[in-house]
Amino acid sequence: MAKWCFEDDRTRPVFTAEEHVRSKHVQEKSPRLPRRAVAFCLGRGLPWLEERFPTQTICPRLPGFITHTPVLAVEGWEGLCFLDGGRGAPQAACTIETLHALGTEEVFLLGLCGAFGEAVQVGDVLVPARLLCEEGASWHYFPDPEAVRPQSPWGFGQLAEAFAGAGLRALREDTVTTDAVYRQTFYKEARWRSLGYAGVDMEASAVVSVCNYYGMASAVALMASDKHPMGPDSPAWAWGNEDFGEKRDRFLEAGVGLARQGA
Repeated sequence: MAKWCFEDDRTRPVFTAEEHVRSKHVQEKSPRLPRRAVAFCLGRGLPWLEERFPTQTICPRLPGFITHTPVLAVEGWEGLCFLDGGRGAPQAACTIETLHALGTEEVFLLGLCGAFGEAVQVGDVLVPARLLCEEGASWHYFPDPEAVRPQSPWGFGQLAEAFAGAGLRALREDTVTTDAVYRQTFYKEARWRSLGYAGVDMEASAVVSVCNYYGMASAVALMASDKHPMGPDSPAWAWGNEDFGEKRDRFLEAGVGLARQGA
């Protein structure tokens, strides 16, 4: 396999996130961000937050190279901010680089995933201890990052308890991050299952890789938004179910509630 990160490479990047934040390409002066950030890798995240809490804008436009989400805070919640984490590994990695450049030390990713594990159903919350890197961004940070592990500020028990309190089932299931959603073949998903994986998304392993590279803490919780067929003769793929939207909102409520603890 081609390598994109080399053990003997001691040279610096041509330009860094810190330099980009200070460059002429960025019009506004960027503030120092809180220690902990919640990155929503789903479109409902920031609108849900603004509907339920008195928010204020810390940064109208995160000054990343390919990410321009607003960064919000909730009035009275110290040490915590919220933003959209992006879509796909390159944008997610850029988001974390920029958060690091602006002072963030911990990232809690709340996102969605497709479920291909036998026991996983739509609405279940997967909390992976191991994420398979089938995306390209991670391979620019480590020479051989086949799988990465979040350095979480919470144990699985704390995460499971938070989601159980919202009436959701949390599973300690490992996940895959892919760059190619239309190349999740039956062969490949059967192989993933044989290796102990149960869900697939497009951002999480890249987020964890960048966090690990900089020594940042990270945690990942992914709600299953769709159930993949186990084989060609299984019921066809379909998105969500009747109460998915309501469960998704409870997922966001539980995740945000957990993020407040110790922020």
